[in-house]
Amino acid sequence: MQLRHHHEVDASVDHLWAAFTDLRRVGRCFPGAQVTEVTGDDFVGALKVKLGPVTLTYDGDGTLTQADESARHAQIRAKGAERHGFGKADIVIDLELSEVEGGRTGVDLMTSLDVRGAPTNLGGGIAQRASDPLIERFVHCLAGPASAKEGGPDDEPLDVGRAVLPGLVASYGRSVLGRFGRGR
Repeated sequence: MQLRHHHEVDASVDHLWAAFTDLRRVGRCFPGAQVTEVTGDDFVGALKVKLGPVTLTYDGDGTLTQADESARHAQIRAKGAERHGFGKADIVIDLELSEVEGGRTGVDLMTSLDVRGAPTNLGGGIAQRASDPLIERFVHCLAGPASAKEGGPDDEPLDVGRAVLPGLVASYGRSVLGRFGRGR
């Protein structure tokens, strides 16, 4: 599944570059994520994902595989497995930063996601809409002060259900709400 996001934020390119290449900060800013160990460009962590009443935890590791500061391009590759299940996930995130007018920074994220197991029924179009507000929250966290969010093991899981429902409604209208018992 391929996801693309573009956001413009009130922060300098240098600030965002430093934030995105700080793997602990990336973990603090991404909803549901926790980075537990960083050694050079490698990291270990977990991601909690809530799908309705079920919370899945993926344990995994990754690497900052590219960091071209002059081109403002970085890439992170990570893989994980469900803590209590058979699901697996692989992700590649490419970041490109660009200066835009008014001292703002354009942030382009291209994500390649391969999920096997429980959450695989989530279609690409819905996943794109569901991920839009999550990525916006992530990018704005990175754009903020370094101490803006001190996350930890008690962070809220990434609630895919809450993120997906608005996308379903936008795509399929009130008939979706009826299926969830809310359109009456």
